[in-house]
Amino acid sequence: MKKIITIIIIAAFMFSLPVAAREAAEYTIPEVGAYVLIEAVTGEILYAHNENEQLPVSSLGKIELLLRVTEKLQAGNISLDDIVPAPDTVMRAKSPVIWLDPGETMTVEDLMKSVIMASSNDAAMALAEYIGLEYTDDPHSSAYELALLTAELFSHADKDDFPLAEYYTKRLCAVRPGTERETQLVNTNAMVQWYQGIIGGKAGHSAAAGFCTANCAERGDMKLVAVVLGAGDKDERFSLAEHLLDSGFKNFEYVTPDVDTSEFSPVKVLRGVEKLVEAAPDCSMTFIAPRGEGGRAKFEFVLPESIAAPVEAGQVLGTVTIRLGERVVARCDIVALHAVEELTFWKSLSIITEKFFRV
Repeated sequence: MKKIITIIIIAAFMFSLPVAAREAAEYTIPEVGAYVLIEAVTGEILYAHNENEQLPVSSLGKIELLLRVTEKLQAGNISLDDIVPAPDTVMRAKSPVIWLDPGETMTVEDLMKSVIMASSNDAAMALAEYIGLEYTDDPHSSAYELALLTAELFSHADKDDFPLAEYYTKRLCAVRPGTERETQLVNTNAMVQWYQGIIGGKAGHSAAAGFCTANCAERGDMKLVAVVLGAGDKDERFSLAEHLLDSGFKNFEYVTPDVDTSEFSPVKVLRGVEKLVEAAPDCSMTFIAPRGEGGRAKFEFVLPESIAAPVEAGQVLGTVTIRLGERVVARCDIVALHAVEELTFWKSLSIITEKFFRV
């Protein structure tokens, strides 16, 4: 989860869903176990309810498996053509879907298709054993953890070689085609059939978990992830996920403020060849905010009045923090843009000598 955990925006940026609900009065938010909407690149929480509560999540637990297999495929550690034998444990799989026999072989590609589209438990068992990931048929997680995993999975969709991308939005396909054991796969994630900008996701259901879904969608330059756990029926989970995503795309925007570097640059250098060093933030200060509110952002600079030489290019000199109300929405290091040598005796002598011979 490196990309998600290492983020510019470090605070949980919480907003209550009822605000959006009042704007869309025709939609009544159902009672569910938990939900969350996040901005996919930063992990920023936009709307949430019970997002950190550990709950049964049914087939959404397979999102981590899909992520780990995808990482291994993109790293070249395994390939889609690899032949995987089904373990003996497939005989105990609930909802096997493709009905693997112990020892039966299938490619990574066909197993992945079966998990992506039909949440096949026997295919998931075979894949998990193949890559060494522990498999459980009673997974528990939180809505926020699943949102981060989903965001990380579909961060790979930004690359040219995202494996099996088409199957996340495909409605029908088959494994063992043309044989007596051909098995049709129907995508359980019905949102792929209608939601504008959807990249993919997962749906699940069990008696313990209720109806669940996790979906990632992108419109323009904004990518969001919605997770719903413990809905009362299959339509309710999708309608709430759709509402969350629609509200996010409608009510939020990215803000890239102009940072006034004159507030902290240049910085005085003590005992340096140069007396000053130019400084600037070393990362983008872009953050997500409710539409029209980005202009209220306030900047806080923490920087010493001076710094002792030597100074290295890229050396951290201080920090800049952006607040929107009481919330910290962005924080970034301020770094030196160039090096400044220490003015030692020998360096002083070198400078004097150089000036003398120029004359």
